[in-house]
Amino acid sequence: MKESLDKLIKLQSVDSQLMEIEELKGDLPAQLDRLTRALEVLEKAIVVQQTRLEQIEHEKRQLQATIDDKRVHLKRYQDQLLVVSTNRAYDALMAEIDSAKKTVENSEFQLLELDEEHARLTDELKAHELEVEEKRSVMVVHEEDLRITISETEVQAKALEKERRKLERKIESRYYRSYERIRAARDGQAVVLLSRNSCGACYNRIPPQRLVEIKAMDRIITCDSCGVILHWEGSSP
Repeated sequence: MKESLDKLIKLQSVDSQLMEIEELKGDLPAQLDRLTRALEVLEKAIVVQQTRLEQIEHEKRQLQATIDDKRVHLKRYQDQLLVVSTNRAYDALMAEIDSAKKTVENSEFQLLELDEEHARLTDELKAHELEVEEKRSVMVVHEEDLRITISETEVQAKALEKERRKLERKIESRYYRSYERIRAARDGQAVVLLSRNSCGACYNRIPPQRLVEIKAMDRIITCDSCGVILHWEGSSP
Protein backbone atom coordinates (compact mmCIF):
# COMPACT_ATOMS: atom_id res chain seq x y z
CA MET A 1 0.00 0.00 0.00
CA LYS A 2 2.89 2.36 0.80
CA GLU A 3 4.16 1.91 -2.74
CA SER A 4 0.73 2.76 -4.22
CA LEU A 5 0.44 5.87 -2.05
CA ASP A 6 3.97 6.96 -2.99
CA LYS A 7 3.05 6.72 -6.66
CA LEU A 8 -0.12 8.74 -6.12
CA ILE A 9 1.91 11.39 -4.26
CA LYS A 10 4.38 11.54 -7.16
CA LEU A 11 1.52 11.73 -9.65
CA GLN A 12 -0.01 14.62 -7.74
CA SER A 13 3.36 16.38 -7.75
CA VAL A 14 3.61 15.98 -11.53
CA ASP A 15 0.03 17.15 -12.07
CA SER A 16 0.58 20.15 -9.81
CA GLN A 17 3.63 21.17 -11.84
CA LEU A 18 1.65 20.79 -15.07
CA MET A 19 -1.09 22.95 -13.58
CA GLU A 20 1.48 25.61 -12.70
CA ILE A 21 2.66 25.62 -16.30
CA GLU A 22 -0.94 26.08 -17.47
CA GLU A 23 -1.37 28.89 -14.96
CA LEU A 24 1.64 30.66 -16.47
CA LYS A 25 -0.39 30.95 -19.66
CA GLY A 26 -3.06 32.67 -17.57
CA ASP A 27 -6.26 33.32 -19.45
CA LEU A 28 -4.44 34.05 -22.71
CA PRO A 29 -5.94 31.00 -24.50
CA ALA A 30 -9.43 32.03 -23.35
CA GLN A 31 -8.81 35.64 -24.38
CA LEU A 32 -7.59 34.52 -27.80
CA ASP A 33 -10.67 32.35 -28.19
CA ARG A 34 -12.97 35.25 -27.25
CA LEU A 35 -11.14 37.58 -29.65
CA THR A 36 -11.37 35.03 -32.46
CA ARG A 37 -15.12 34.64 -31.98
CA ALA A 38 -15.60 38.43 -31.72
CA LEU A 39 -13.64 38.92 -34.95
CA GLU A 40 -15.79 36.35 -36.73
CA VAL A 41 -18.95 38.23 -35.69
CA LEU A 42 -17.49 41.59 -36.75
CA GLU A 43 -16.25 40.29 -40.09
CA LYS A 44 -19.67 38.81 -40.88
CA ALA A 45 -21.29 42.15 -39.96
CA ILE A 46 -18.84 43.97 -42.23
CA VAL A 47 -19.72 41.69 -45.17
CA VAL A 48 -23.44 42.33 -44.59
CA GLN A 49 -22.88 46.10 -44.40
CA GLN A 50 -20.70 46.16 -47.52
CA THR A 51 -23.30 44.14 -49.41
CA ARG A 52 -26.08 46.48 -48.31
CA LEU A 53 -24.05 49.56 -49.31
CA GLU A 54 -23.62 48.10 -52.78
CA GLN A 55 -27.37 47.45 -52.94
CA ILE A 56 -28.08 51.03 -51.88
CA GLU A 57 -25.85 52.40 -54.65
CA HIS A 58 -27.66 50.22 -57.17
CA GLU A 59 -31.08 51.33 -55.88
CA LYS A 60 -30.02 54.98 -55.96
CA ARG A 61 -28.93 54.68 -59.59
CA GLN A 62 -32.26 53.12 -60.49
CA LEU A 63 -34.20 55.85 -58.67
CA GLN A 64 -32.13 58.61 -60.25
CA ALA A 65 -32.73 57.09 -63.68
CA THR A 66 -36.48 57.04 -62.94
CA ILE A 67 -36.38 60.69 -61.83
CA ASP A 68 -34.44 61.76 -64.92
CA ASP A 69 -36.81 59.87 -67.18
CA LYS A 70 -39.93 61.34 -65.57
CA ARG A 71 -38.49 64.86 -65.77
CA VAL A 72 -37.96 64.38 -69.50
CA HIS A 73 -41.58 63.27 -69.76
CA LEU A 74 -42.74 66.23 -67.69
CA LYS A 75 -40.95 68.66 -70.01
CA ARG A 76 -42.58 67.00 -73.02
CA TYR A 77 -46.05 67.02 -71.41
CA GLN A 78 -45.72 70.68 -70.43
CA ASP A 79 -44.69 71.59 -73.98
CA GLN A 80 -47.70 69.67 -75.32
CA LEU A 81 -50.05 71.64 -73.06
CA LEU A 82 -49.29 74.68 -75.15
CA VAL A 83 -50.66 73.10 -78.33
CA VAL A 84 -53.60 70.91 -77.16
CA SER A 85 -56.91 71.87 -78.70
CA THR A 86 -59.43 69.88 -76.63
CA ASN A 87 -60.33 69.65 -72.96
CA ARG A 88 -60.08 65.89 -73.12
CA ALA A 89 -56.49 66.03 -74.35
CA TYR A 90 -55.69 68.69 -71.78
CA ASP A 91 -57.11 66.58 -68.92
CA ALA A 92 -55.17 63.53 -70.13
CA LEU A 93 -51.92 65.49 -70.17
CA MET A 94 -52.56 66.90 -66.69
CA ALA A 95 -53.14 63.36 -65.38
CA GLU A 96 -49.83 62.28 -66.90
CA ILE A 97 -48.10 65.34 -65.40
CA ASP A 98 -49.54 64.65 -61.92
CA SER A 99 -48.48 60.98 -62.13
CA ALA A 100 -44.97 61.90 -63.23
CA LYS A 101 -44.63 64.52 -60.48
CA LYS A 102 -45.79 62.02 -57.86
CA THR A 103 -43.27 59.47 -59.13
CA VAL A 104 -40.50 62.06 -58.95
CA GLU A 105 -41.50 63.11 -55.42
CA ASN A 106 -41.66 59.51 -54.19
CA SER A 107 -38.36 58.67 -55.82
CA GLU A 108 -36.67 61.73 -54.33
CA PHE A 109 -38.00 60.81 -50.89
CA GLN A 110 -36.66 57.27 -51.29
CA LEU A 111 -33.33 58.73 -52.36
CA LEU A 112 -33.17 60.78 -49.14
CA GLU A 113 -33.94 57.69 -47.07
CA LEU A 114 -31.25 55.72 -48.91
CA ASP A 115 -28.75 58.56 -48.40
CA GLU A 116 -29.45 58.48 -44.64
CA GLU A 117 -29.10 54.70 -44.51
CA HIS A 118 -25.90 54.92 -46.56
CA ALA A 119 -24.40 57.50 -44.18
CA ARG A 120 -25.36 55.45 -41.10
CA LEU A 121 -23.99 52.21 -42.54
CA THR A 122 -20.78 53.92 -43.65
CA ASP A 123 -20.19 55.17 -40.09
CA GLU A 124 -20.96 51.74 -38.64
CA LEU A 125 -18.70 50.07 -41.19
CA LYS A 126 -15.80 52.38 -40.31
CA ALA A 127 -16.33 51.69 -36.60
CA HIS A 128 -16.40 47.93 -37.19
CA GLU A 129 -13.29 48.03 -39.37
CA LEU A 130 -11.49 50.03 -36.70
CA GLU A 131 -12.60 47.55 -34.04
CA VAL A 132 -11.36 44.65 -36.16
CA GLU A 133 -8.00 46.36 -36.55
CA GLU A 134 -7.74 46.94 -32.79
CA LYS A 135 -8.71 43.36 -31.93
CA ARG A 136 -6.21 41.96 -34.42
CA SER A 137 -3.48 44.09 -32.84
CA VAL A 138 -4.40 42.75 -29.40
CA MET A 139 -4.41 39.19 -30.79
CA VAL A 140 -0.89 39.63 -32.14
CA VAL A 141 0.33 40.67 -28.68
CA HIS A 142 -1.49 37.83 -26.90
CA GLU A 143 -0.31 35.25 -29.44
CA GLU A 144 3.28 36.37 -28.96
CA ASP A 145 2.97 36.24 -25.16
CA LEU A 146 1.48 32.76 -25.39
CA ARG A 147 4.15 31.62 -27.84
CA ILE A 148 6.91 32.81 -25.50
CA THR A 149 5.30 31.11 -22.49
CA ILE A 150 4.85 27.83 -24.37
CA SER A 151 8.42 28.04 -25.69
CA GLU A 152 9.82 28.58 -22.20
CA THR A 153 7.89 25.68 -20.66
CA GLU A 154 7.67 23.24 -23.56
CA VAL A 155 10.65 21.07 -22.56
CA GLN A 156 9.55 20.89 -18.94
CA ALA A 157 5.93 20.14 -19.90
CA LYS A 158 6.92 17.31 -22.24
CA ALA A 159 9.16 15.76 -19.57
CA LEU A 160 6.37 15.97 -16.99
CA GLU A 161 3.82 14.47 -19.38
CA LYS A 162 6.19 11.60 -20.12
CA GLU A 163 6.70 10.99 -16.40
CA ARG A 164 2.94 11.14 -15.85
CA ARG A 165 2.30 8.46 -18.46
CA LYS A 166 4.86 6.19 -16.79
CA LEU A 167 3.28 6.68 -13.36
CA GLU A 168 -0.20 6.13 -14.72
CA ARG A 169 0.80 2.72 -16.07
CA LYS A 170 2.28 1.71 -12.70
CA ILE A 171 -0.73 2.68 -10.56
CA GLU A 172 -3.55 0.18 -10.01
CA SER A 173 -6.56 1.18 -12.10
CA ARG A 174 -8.92 1.42 -9.08
CA TYR A 175 -6.59 3.85 -7.32
CA TYR A 176 -6.01 5.83 -10.50
CA ARG A 177 -9.76 6.14 -11.13
CA SER A 178 -10.30 7.37 -7.56
CA TYR A 179 -7.43 9.83 -7.95
CA GLU A 180 -8.86 11.25 -11.19
CA ARG A 181 -12.37 11.48 -9.73
CA ILE A 182 -11.16 13.37 -6.66
CA ARG A 183 -8.87 15.61 -8.73
CA ALA A 184 -11.74 16.55 -11.03
CA ALA A 185 -13.92 17.44 -8.05
CA ARG A 186 -11.21 19.37 -6.17
CA ASP A 187 -9.72 21.63 -8.87
CA GLY A 188 -6.71 19.40 -9.43
CA GLN A 189 -6.07 18.48 -5.79
CA ALA A 190 -6.44 14.75 -5.11
CA VAL A 191 -3.50 13.97 -2.78
CA VAL A 192 -2.91 16.59 -0.10
CA LEU A 193 -0.28 17.02 2.59
CA LEU A 194 -1.35 17.37 6.22
CA SER A 195 -0.99 20.90 7.55
CA ARG A 196 -0.56 21.16 11.33
CA ASN A 197 -2.63 18.03 11.88
CA SER A 198 -5.35 19.37 9.59
CA CYS A 199 -6.38 18.62 6.02
CA GLY A 200 -4.24 20.69 3.68
CA ALA A 201 -7.22 21.25 1.35
CA CYS A 202 -10.14 22.16 3.61
CA TYR A 203 -8.16 22.68 6.87
CA ASN A 204 -10.53 20.48 8.82
CA ARG A 205 -8.94 19.10 11.99
CA ILE A 206 -7.91 15.43 11.76
CA PRO A 207 -8.60 13.27 14.85
CA PRO A 208 -5.48 11.89 16.60
CA GLN A 209 -6.28 8.24 15.80
CA ARG A 210 -6.73 9.12 12.11
CA LEU A 211 -3.36 10.90 12.14
CA VAL A 212 -1.70 7.71 13.37
CA GLU A 213 -3.38 5.75 10.55
CA ILE A 214 -2.25 8.29 7.93
CA LYS A 215 1.35 8.11 9.15
CA ALA A 216 1.25 4.31 9.14
CA MET A 217 0.60 4.40 5.35
CA ASP A 218 -0.92 0.92 5.40
CA ARG A 219 -4.07 2.12 3.58
CA ILE A 220 -5.32 5.10 1.62
CA ILE A 221 -7.20 7.53 3.85
CA THR A 222 -9.37 10.39 2.65
CA CYS A 223 -10.53 13.52 4.44
CA ASP A 224 -13.99 13.08 5.94
CA SER A 225 -14.89 16.66 4.98
CA CYS A 226 -13.61 17.16 1.41
CA GLY A 227 -12.64 13.66 0.27
CA VAL A 228 -9.00 14.27 -0.73
CA ILE A 229 -6.35 11.59 -0.12
CA LEU A 230 -4.22 12.60 2.86
CA HIS A 231 -0.53 12.03 3.50
CA TRP A 232 2.01 13.47 5.88
CA GLU A 233 5.35 15.11 5.22
CA GLY A 234 7.31 11.99 6.09
CA SER A 235 5.56 10.11 3.27
CA SER A 236 6.18 12.66 0.55
CA PRO A 237 8.64 11.59 -2.20
